[in-house]
Amino acid sequence: MKSFFTIIFLILLSPTVIFAQNESLDKLIKNIIKREVNFKETPGISIGIIDPDSTYTYNFGETQKGNEQIPNANTIYEIGSVTKVFTAALLTIMEHENLLSYEDTIGQHFSELKQPVTLLQLANHSSGFPKLPHNFGAKEQDANQPYANYTQEDLLFFLEKYVLTKPSGEKYTYSHTAYALLTEIIEEAGNANFDELLQNNLFNHLKMNDTRIILNDEQQTRLAQGNSLGGEVPAWEYRSFEGALGLKSTVNDLLKFLSMHLGDHHKALDETLRKNFERHHESNFRSDTYSGLGWHIQSPRRRVPDVYIHVGATHGCHSFIAIAPHSHTAVVVLSNSKKSTSSVGQMIFDTINFNWRRK
Repeated sequence: MKSFFTIIFLILLSPTVIFAQNESLDKLIKNIIKREVNFKETPGISIGIIDPDSTYTYNFGETQKGNEQIPNANTIYEIGSVTKVFTAALLTIMEHENLLSYEDTIGQHFSELKQPVTLLQLANHSSGFPKLPHNFGAKEQDANQPYANYTQEDLLFFLEKYVLTKPSGEKYTYSHTAYALLTEIIEEAGNANFDELLQNNLFNHLKMNDTRIILNDEQQTRLAQGNSLGGEVPAWEYRSFEGALGLKSTVNDLLKFLSMHLGDHHKALDETLRKNFERHHESNFRSDTYSGLGWHIQSPRRRVPDVYIHVGATHGCHSFIAIAPHSHTAVVVLSNSKKSTSSVGQMIFDTINFNWRRK
């Protein structure tokens, strides 16, 4: 007879497949998880996959160390910088509705800002603003809540005095600061808070009911417990920077968004947001990666169309999304650990595209 702990381990490694069953894919996922995930470091992980035929979800581990509760496709995780994909989407929707323009300068929205930076340059990481403001650390009161005390006033105070060290619009520099400012401009133009604008203009249309900055009481019960390498950590709180890192979401919600981009539904919205897939600047990550609006754009192989990827991290969670419209495939990986699980997402994404040898 198997021991209690052996039975529990096997349960925790059992995939939860909501929409379909595919034995070869099940085997692939289990092998990748066994090879790539250390459950002492990453207590739980949730995976979503779209291929040309079906949608699959898999869940492993625990929502909190020791609780023996397997996550599911509606478990909520912080998604960190994947938030930027949605902030850029909201910008494009508002530009489409003539509520603001890509070519607006930041000074048109906040007169104290004199730098010749446009909203497009904020969104494609060519503004020249640093990754974080130089006064950011001085506002930190709790290492587990680095954003909790940094306000809009702090951000504008820094940017008003900041002198660009290189011309805006010429070179890629990844910037949380740019997206923090873009969030404030979007709120000013939309005359509502960021969470409400996302819900009204995007999430409600796609029935992404669990993608939020602020969770309600019921959603809090489904929030995975985040973990740094030193132990459990709380979800981050924000007084600014929501549009850079602040969203929480689920595998099911993110699959709805990616499925829209595959042309499966809401085709008018997909058509509007196709602008965000256009190349802008070569990134400094690797030679085959470019900035879009929100997305990072990669060319996986010669003569293979571009694919679109973003990853995110907080002190307690990690996220990965990727989409290949030409092959009608997409992958979501969410985990409740600071330790990166991007390798899991990339392996799955590459493999379901036959390592990019598909005709």
